[in-house]
Amino acid sequence: MDSFIKQFTRRYDCYRFMSPLLRGISYGRFLQSAYYLLLNVSYVVDCLRFMIGSFREVPPWSMCAPNSSCLSPEDVMYLCNNNKTIKFSKTSAGKYYQEAFSTMDRNALTTRLFMTGVVWMLIFFIASVAEDTIIKIFKLTFVVRAVSTLITMVFLLISVEDHASQAFSIILDISGPSTLMLAARHTCYAYGIGLLGPYDFGLMSPYTMIDTAAVISVAMFTLLAFLRSWIVKTLVLVMTECIILQPQDLKTHILFYAILPFSAEFLHAHKLYVFYLYGNMLMGTLIFVTNLVLLLSKFLSYEFRSVKQIYIVGLLCCLGLALSVPLLIMMSNLSQKKVLTFGIDMMATYLGGLFVAIVMWLYGLGRFATDIQYWLAFRPTRFWTISWALLPVALFAMTIASFVEILTLEDPMAKWTALGWVAFTLLLVGIMNLKVMVGFLMRNNLAGLFKANKHYGPPDSEDRKRRLYYSEFTRQRKCRHNCLVIDDWFDCNHKTITLDNKTTLSSSSSEDGSLLNIYDSKTASRLRSIGALSPAIQIQT
Repeated sequence: MDSFIKQFTRRYDCYRFMSPLLRGISYGRFLQSAYYLLLNVSYVVDCLRFMIGSFREVPPWSMCAPNSSCLSPEDVMYLCNNNKTIKFSKTSAGKYYQEAFSTMDRNALTTRLFMTGVVWMLIFFIASVAEDTIIKIFKLTFVVRAVSTLITMVFLLISVEDHASQAFSIILDISGPSTLMLAARHTCYAYGIGLLGPYDFGLMSPYTMIDTAAVISVAMFTLLAFLRSWIVKTLVLVMTECIILQPQDLKTHILFYAILPFSAEFLHAHKLYVFYLYGNMLMGTLIFVTNLVLLLSKFLSYEFRSVKQIYIVGLLCCLGLALSVPLLIMMSNLSQKKVLTFGIDMMATYLGGLFVAIVMWLYGLGRFATDIQYWLAFRPTRFWTISWALLPVALFAMTIASFVEILTLEDPMAKWTALGWVAFTLLLVGIMNLKVMVGFLMRNNLAGLFKANKHYGPPDSEDRKRRLYYSEFTRQRKCRHNCLVIDDWFDCNHKTITLDNKTTLSSSSSEDGSLLNIYDSKTASRLRSIGALSPAIQIQT
């Protein structure tokens, strides 16, 4: 939906004409995108740090300090062969994870700050290249991640076929524990609901998010996500044969930065799995945060048109680096990161639902479907119209569920941090919409606050005028036929009988309203008949 609106108007700031109320919502989505950018940069930093460590002959999570009580992978395999299991906290990976993320000594902090600067430099270099080059980089990254996922899955099926089969059955077990809200949040973040909409760099077709293309996109995303989940589940099952994992050990952060790399040490070609884990995560997250920087810079370039976009990208990267330093110190482990995500989980669904509600309920689902039919020559199916109409209800229901979850948090820091972020976002949205409302009140046009501007539509004025008078009923009106039947074929002249919207019947013809006299009329009549258009057919009538 958001992609079509931007293609239909050829504007990134579509809120200016579609609905003035979208201005405040756009600023709220800008704020969520900026916050989400800072949170994801920390993951890029950690992935880069572990990726560099994996190039060593013995990675740091497989080493034990002298005179320490930890167990290396060789020790664990020796005990496993003797049918003995140990706790994960006693392994070298468990000790390294605690030192890397729970203790903030000078060396660890300096390394993370240096990696943060490197990541922001990479983001700036990628975001500052030409737009067609960015598109090629995004496509190449998708292909590399997809191919690497398939290759890794093939290696797992060859080396640990039994564990892979068991992992497959566990994933498809419908009786297993599941969290509906967690799945819904992952879906929202995957499709950018609540964040600034897609920025296609002017090269995306308007057909991209319509009908078949959307189904193909969902199918590809779901298939690759399923394969990655299959790989992770298989590696965890390989490790559980020798190591006892507690429920707190299966959190996302410790799973990715401690359990999975240590589990790869028990398999042949373990470097392949480590490269896949951190290389895939690094490429995907780096491209994602780069795209967020481009979204923010494009939004600001429409607000400050006198400033070049490359300068805005540079300022955003510098500001992001400055804000990442205190945020990096605060987020030393998963629990502290989770504290900072409750607020954005709620506001993402709220702003996304409010945006869709304004488009579908205020602008109108029928008008939006007519825009698609006018621009793409086909009308959305009933499935899409019903889905668009009910989507705000689903998003608002998720917002209420997230708010209830925040109120029931036992950690006071998490609760008040989330409520503070919600209040700050709502305050910004309210201030921007209040500013717009005051402008309409000054012009004594409060009703215009809830209407689309006359300039909304295609960028060309003639296209907008045709859209204004476009009517599918008129386009499909039956025409009169003057047909000459010769043997088995028909030679017909079809002409739709319609009136020009700018004229009336009384002013379009001569004083004599008879249709028989229009053939001899000296003035060009607006109301034409088939005989007037074809002299050859007049004789036959």
